[in-house]
Amino acid sequence: MQRHNASLRIGLASALALGLVAAGFEANAQVPPVQPAAGAAAPLPPAPLPPPPGVEPLPAPSDAATQRLDQELTPRTGGLKSADVARKAEMSSPDVRAKQMQVTAAAARVDQAVVSYFPRLGFNARFVQMSPITLPTLGNVVGAQAPGPIFAACNPVTNQCTVTNAAAVPLSFTSVNHMYALQGTLAIPLSDYLLRITQNHRSASTSESAARLTEAATRLKVQRDARVAYYNWIRARGAIVVAEQGLETVKGHLKDVSSALQVGTASRADQMRVESQLAAMELAVERAKNLAVLAEEQLRVMMHDPPGTRYEIGESITAAGPAPSDAELSRLMQEATAARLEPRALEETARSVRLTRKVLQAGYLPRVDGFANLYHQNPNTRYFPQQDVWHTTWDVGVQLSWTVNDSFTANSQVAEVEAKAAEIDAQANLVRDAIRMEVTQAYNAVREAQTALGTSARQILAAQESLRVRRELFRNGRATSAEYTDAETDLIRSQLDLLNARVDAKIGQVALDHAVGRDVQGR
Repeated sequence: MQRHNASLRIGLASALALGLVAAGFEANAQVPPVQPAAGAAAPLPPAPLPPPPGVEPLPAPSDAATQRLDQELTPRTGGLKSADVARKAEMSSPDVRAKQMQVTAAAARVDQAVVSYFPRLGFNARFVQMSPITLPTLGNVVGAQAPGPIFAACNPVTNQCTVTNAAAVPLSFTSVNHMYALQGTLAIPLSDYLLRITQNHRSASTSESAARLTEAATRLKVQRDARVAYYNWIRARGAIVVAEQGLETVKGHLKDVSSALQVGTASRADQMRVESQLAAMELAVERAKNLAVLAEEQLRVMMHDPPGTRYEIGESITAAGPAPSDAELSRLMQEATAARLEPRALEETARSVRLTRKVLQAGYLPRVDGFANLYHQNPNTRYFPQQDVWHTTWDVGVQLSWTVNDSFTANSQVAEVEAKAAEIDAQANLVRDAIRMEVTQAYNAVREAQTALGTSARQILAAQESLRVRRELFRNGRATSAEYTDAETDLIRSQLDLLNARVDAKIGQVALDHAVGRDVQGR
């Protein structure tokens, strides 16, 4: 935005200076004054210059040209103000929207970290169909064939026994070829409560704080850029008036030169130079209008208004605050150090990264986890022999696990995070240095604009009187057309300087308030 502000000022200056400055250099050749014709009237004595302002630091020119500029820049009821542009630009800025999404993402990571405090509860349902197998027979089991005792009668001669009421049954088990299982698991990361979860939650919370600070800083930057664009739009509107006044002045010069040519006090070359100057000023007016259209389009883009939306000025640029004193710069530096959000956002980001390092350092140590399982199975593996029946069982325990390779991986990750934190610290120092330069530049810009308000007011009064005298002298053959052109150039330059001084005073104050962090208050 500062580059755009500078380019707009250069564009306006180039457009207005094209008609007069270049022509003035061309006309500065030493041309001897043409002697007045016989019987020409004596030159009028120049009116005395007004005394320099004494008490009033910002003298207000009272000429018709300046009044026309003031009338064009007079605030209209219901007109657009810098606060309106800042508010609408902030609400519709894509950059702000992106930072809002970053805040949302950071808040979601905080929610994830909170969930990590709870034990992990899981459920599992499973059905398994197994291939059929034939189980071996484990022999026979002898039992009573009917209720009652078993009798055995043995013949001692033959050593044979006869058993009655007995039967032999083969010993075997039934194979269940399917399995239904419902399982609930409760896992408690005991070591993580000490080494990972708390640190991870603090890291996520700090990252969210950094994201919110970054969002707030972006909003303030968008507001500042919108206010600067608004005042540059007013500058462009005023430049059109200055250019049109310069065009009217050149037309009057051409009329005077034409009259002088008829009476022999000017040459054809003088008339041609003024014709060239007139053409250049017509181009300068067109360029000033084009720059105004560009500045207005920038407002529409920043506020995301429909194409073709027209605006009226609703804020005065004549009021100016007091210029800061030499002793205030150090105080402004301290104010900026305490209030600006950008360094604080980077500091919070560095803290978040360092807390992440503590989480990674837990990879050096083994994990300790508690667990509990509830099984509801058919058949249940805890029951023997297998039966096609539902049974419920449970187990609890503590588990120690350590993956040695994770120690080497964690070491590399910790080194990477430490380097990242050091990089963010360097960025924070770079931002602090940039803020110091920003404060100094804004401080100098305000002081320069305040000085320019006084000097340009006196300059325009002197330029008006100089043009009046030069014009009368030229009409009486006592001044050359080149001197007439120089006086016109000085007047247009002084009018442009007055316009720039007023706008720069507003922009400088906006830049200074942002540089020292005064716009942070109330957020």
